[in-house]
Amino acid sequence: MTVPAPATDISADDGFGEFDAPVPEESSFLGEQTVSEEQSFLAGGQQVCPMCGESVPAGAAKCDYCGETLKATSSSGRGGWEPRIFSINETFSRAWELYKANLGMVIAIPLVAGSIYFVASMVIGIFMQIVQTAVLQGGGRGDGTMVAVVVLALMQNFMTYCVMFYFQLGGQRVFLQLARGENPEFNELFSGGPFLGRMILCSIIYGLVVTLGFIALIIPGIILSLMFWPYSFILIDRDLPGIESFKKAKEVMAGNKLTFFGLSILSFLIVAVGGIVTLFVGLILIVPFTYMLQTVAYAEMTNQ
Repeated sequence: MTVPAPATDISADDGFGEFDAPVPEESSFLGEQTVSEEQSFLAGGQQVCPMCGESVPAGAAKCDYCGETLKATSSSGRGGWEPRIFSINETFSRAWELYKANLGMVIAIPLVAGSIYFVASMVIGIFMQIVQTAVLQGGGRGDGTMVAVVVLALMQNFMTYCVMFYFQLGGQRVFLQLARGENPEFNELFSGGPFLGRMILCSIIYGLVVTLGFIALIIPGIILSLMFWPYSFILIDRDLPGIESFKKAKEVMAGNKLTFFGLSILSFLIVAVGGIVTLFVGLILIVPFTYMLQTVAYAEMTNQ
């Protein structure tokens, strides 16, 4: 780009001559504290921003002080969606650090979702009970009336499951963003709508497949339940059609089924023992940690 020549002579020493020469990278102030993204992410609860040197939460996508992008890319070992073998030890450590760093959000999301679901289920149940009573009083005990009652019961279950899946998807989105080091808003809890239809269809298929597997001597049911377990995470993470989410789930779980089975047993023991020790009062703290544990397991399996 051509610019006009300066009107005055600026050849005189302006006092900044020592800064004109390029500074070698190893002599730069950045070279003193630069930490590779992978090392800083796995180091623990905090990492050092390579731009400003401030301490930020491990796994943060962006520095809160200077705005530097910190989220790792696939070249550094994380960030690119790619199935891989995960470790229980790394998953547990990472989940614990994220749990401590985001304690308020981690507890509030399941608590609010569960409370709304409980109230919605009660309202749906009362309303459908009133409708069923009216149908029985108006139609007697004939076959047509009984069919209508059965249909109403199925409708009640369907509406209840819709509410449950809606908040499950929203909660998983929040937890997955936390696992990536992002800063989700609380209203993400109400963002499950675009995935609800696929979630319902996939859950029906998943339930049928697993049920048939359990009928076939139990072991196949356990294998199938593990094989397709992460389909709901994949729906919200990759925004795929239902069938594709099952295919991707199978890829993700290849080589991870036994490890995840062990993690599931560990989660069950944490809830069971913690509930007994705290007389079930501590479950409000324990259950959210198991949710974070499962979310981090998916993130580790997909190299995020």
